[in-house]
Amino acid sequence: MPGTFRAFRPGHLVVALLVASLVAFAPAQAEDWAAVEAAAQAEGKLVVYSTTSRTVPAGAAFQELTGIEVEVVRLGEQDLIERAYQEGRAGVRNVDMIVVEDWVASRELLAATGYFVNYVPPNARERFAERYQDPLVLGFINRVFGYNTEKHDADPFTNVWELTMPQYAGRVMIRDVAITGEHQNALTEWVRRSDELEAAYTELTGEVLEMTEPNAGLEWIKRFLQNDAIIMTSDTRIAEAIGARGQENPPYGMFYVFSKHRDIPLQDLALSESRSIEPTLGYYYPIVLQLAADARNPNAAKLFMEYLTTLEGFAPWADSPGVYTPNPDQVPFEGDMPWDWWEERLWGYDLDFAAQHRGIVLDTWLRYAQR
Repeated sequence: MPGTFRAFRPGHLVVALLVASLVAFAPAQAEDWAAVEAAAQAEGKLVVYSTTSRTVPAGAAFQELTGIEVEVVRLGEQDLIERAYQEGRAGVRNVDMIVVEDWVASRELLAATGYFVNYVPPNARERFAERYQDPLVLGFINRVFGYNTEKHDADPFTNVWELTMPQYAGRVMIRDVAITGEHQNALTEWVRRSDELEAAYTELTGEVLEMTEPNAGLEWIKRFLQNDAIIMTSDTRIAEAIGARGQENPPYGMFYVFSKHRDIPLQDLALSESRSIEPTLGYYYPIVLQLAADARNPNAAKLFMEYLTTLEGFAPWADSPGVYTPNPDQVPFEGDMPWDWWEERLWGYDLDFAAQHRGIVLDTWLRYAQR
């Protein structure tokens, strides 16, 4: 069955390690998968650096299934990239694969340097659309705008420019762009699509946007921060603050992860996402899998990558809204929409443009956030 991880057959263990070493970095279509499985069993402990805590239960399930020991080192995105980069420069072979966000920075520091390589296991090669294979996408995460449902019977948002206006002054929470690489990447798309933002401003106000910044994306950042935005360090705290019951004037949220809505029943939150705000409902970004070029246990890493691309392996991510595998067999979380629906309504970002312009976004953010 497509998307189902196959348990190992004992006979694979007789395959020689020499054969395994030959297939370790062979082109995917030429691999003897039985040899990869056998070599993985003979290798040591698989070490994974990951920005997402859900890799831990996925690793535990994989270990129970295969008997291959998995150590997941959980790191923040900036720490992971820095650690993997410095280890690569020093020739330290600590890690076999990474589960990483902020692909813009990772591509420059980890892939372009040759420290990590893209690998597409059989299930992804068969089931994932080609555009999700290089880099290999484990899943997509969406970030949304949110509001308190005790305060509002219906979605209060119509336009992103509203958040720069007096009625939202001191009311909108956002995770600090200075410490969130994905926010920096996402806002480069607002720079790239400046014409769409200008049109949205005119649609809302009936007026032409007068700018003191070079384009509408940077102008929006300036006005948003000058409207006394509430800068936070945690998506969890944003979701909880928005949805807490009994508030006369609850805050609103921007660019927090939609997956936090899984806590609504548990914490009795009065929280909903915007499905009306123009010109975008938020943004999405990929979680990427990459193989260490000099991995000690490359075959175990390949096997784990194969597992993660199945519905079984993706299960720890699929237990909430807002996280989507490229595997087309995924059934949306209850109450959520399928990935295709979100992809049409969220903005991703152009990798090359983001790499070239995220510094400008960060500079603009810091200039006005520090006033």
